[in-house]
Amino acid sequence: MKITSVDLSKITTYRFGGICKNFIELVNKEDLNNLDEIVLGKENVIIGKGSNVAFSDKEFQGNVICPKFTTIEEKSENEITVGASVFLPDLSRYFKENEFSNGEFMIGIPGTVGGAVKMNAGAYDWEFSDLVQYIECFDLKTSNIIKLNKDEINFSYRSSQNLDNKIILSATLQIEKGDIRKIKSNLAIFNKIRKNSQPPAIYNAGSVFKNTKDYKAGKLIDEAGLKGFEIDGVSVSEKHANFFIAKKEAKSLALYKLVQHVKQVIDSKFGIKLEEEIIFIGEFDLWTS
Repeated sequence: MKITSVDLSKITTYRFGGICKNFIELVNKEDLNNLDEIVLGKENVIIGKGSNVAFSDKEFQGNVICPKFTTIEEKSENEITVGASVFLPDLSRYFKENEFSNGEFMIGIPGTVGGAVKMNAGAYDWEFSDLVQYIECFDLKTSNIIKLNKDEINFSYRSSQNLDNKIILSATLQIEKGDIRKIKSNLAIFNKIRKNSQPPAIYNAGSVFKNTKDYKAGKLIDEAGLKGFEIDGVSVSEKHANFFIAKKEAKSLALYKLVQHVKQVIDSKFGIKLEEEIIFIGEFDLWTS
């Protein structure tokens, strides 16, 4: 276990965040034995690549826990167990190298396996839950390592249940051999779509709002005339309206204000209450300039 003081703006894709004096890196499962006293009575936030979060620029008083479990183990012809810290594009490439199908959708998702389980990440009509058989996690309340199967996690669109106060350690995924030509073709298509329709991954956190079967958040924001709208250095992307881009000097409060403004406009124009996909962590005050 490694505990350090970290500038959170250095470890998130938005480059937002203040100082966290208790940044905890978990290197192996033995580190879990020493967490009890550290996490007791504090706010505990678990992150991977920091690609779906926006920390307040104020000092974060709790613990930020960052697992570093990156192994990939083939359990059988039909299953692999993947560490929670494995980067999804790397896992997609692993699928391709081993001619496993159904991993192509992960190629452009800038998160880790743990985050993909927690948020049920997905793209191109695929969700991470389509692959999950079960996960192994550490329960911060009981200090036990437990196994949850797919049904117990209760996945839904861009979310999961029963994972609060739990550190995801690994996910066991269903695999099957596929046609390498089709796999390569899908990867090329998905890479092209993402490159043409979405801004680069730096200074943003991917989709800001969740889509539903009834609407696409980006389409609503575009129809509301909000592309390019900016507050204090954070703007709605001209390329994809569900991506908000921050200038280098921008602060997280500007993103928070922009998100609230867009929600208000969409509710007023269409009677639809957008639900955030991005997670705000820390203190945000709309009345602070």
